[in-house]
Amino acid sequence: MKSAPEFCNFFDYTTLLGKFGTIGDTGANFLGKADTSVRYAFMFALSIIPGIMLSLGIMSVATKLGAINAASKILTPVLKPLMGLPGSATMALTGSLQSSDSGAALARDLYENKLITDRQRTIFAAFQFSSGASIGVYLTAIPLILHGLTVAFLTPLAVIIVCKIIGANLIRFMEFVRFGADSQSNTLDHNCLNKISDCSNKSLGQTFVDGAVRGWHLAIEHMLPNVIMAYVLITILQKSGLMSVIGTVLSPVMNIFGLPGEAFAVLIASWLSGLGGVAVAATLFSAGTLNPTELTILTPAIFLIGAQIQYTGRILAVMSIPYRLYKYMFSISIINAVISMIIMSLLLKY
Repeated sequence: MKSAPEFCNFFDYTTLLGKFGTIGDTGANFLGKADTSVRYAFMFALSIIPGIMLSLGIMSVATKLGAINAASKILTPVLKPLMGLPGSATMALTGSLQSSDSGAALARDLYENKLITDRQRTIFAAFQFSSGASIGVYLTAIPLILHGLTVAFLTPLAVIIVCKIIGANLIRFMEFVRFGADSQSNTLDHNCLNKISDCSNKSLGQTFVDGAVRGWHLAIEHMLPNVIMAYVLITILQKSGLMSVIGTVLSPVMNIFGLPGEAFAVLIASWLSGLGGVAVAATLFSAGTLNPTELTILTPAIFLIGAQIQYTGRILAVMSIPYRLYKYMFSISIINAVISMIIMSLLLKY
């Protein structure tokens, strides 16, 4: 198979991102080598900031050029049979892949304008709650572990999207079994589809800069503290001996997915903080606790179960999802994570 022409390399995210230079003949960059200390965590987090800024810059330009609108038009014909949602929800769904807050707000607006039914709102919530803002969060966090993955850059993201659809259909099936066919009707208001369109007159260059600036603030205000938290957590688990206990007790469960018992610590951290979970995975990989195959299997699950406490307020509460459904939302996220590990194991095996 012929490789793509060299000028096409600008399509490659890792090529654009590049690598840090090395110091002398040591082969090491400015990070050097150290244990899982807060000082090392700080330096490690700084090394991730360029990737975050690049990701959000690219996303801002893609949005301005109409990528979200294009996705809406492509997905509309298949959305109804795929998840039982009307075409009017397409923009909210595609928007939710970029921003959990805008997705939840748009879904609430659709519901209040009677463009989606109670049941469709529940299906939408199940789709969004597991791995909220999937594309945005993935592109933001994946630089931390990208060097350890054994599959293509977008493969874990594709598995995440598939599992989100599976989860939405699980709640769709549950609602059908409990209440039968959805009898509420929908009407379509095209004006609501324009709410997340970028109508500014900024140049593409300024749009990229604005996205990169958002990436800087996100990295400094959210990613860096979460990385430090993750390093502190993993250090406590290691120094106290709890990591060995977790590995021993949960080894039979995690072995089902070809993972060591210590991998459960990543899922726990992810449930509390998505970025924290990715940071814990990166730490365990650096320490040799997780090998590249194990890290790859675990990656989609980290995002699918990530930041559940945070998303309870930012997604479920904003969408006014009844409290009685919360337990199903949490359960579906866990199921999605389990399914993703099975899928990744099969992909790597065959």
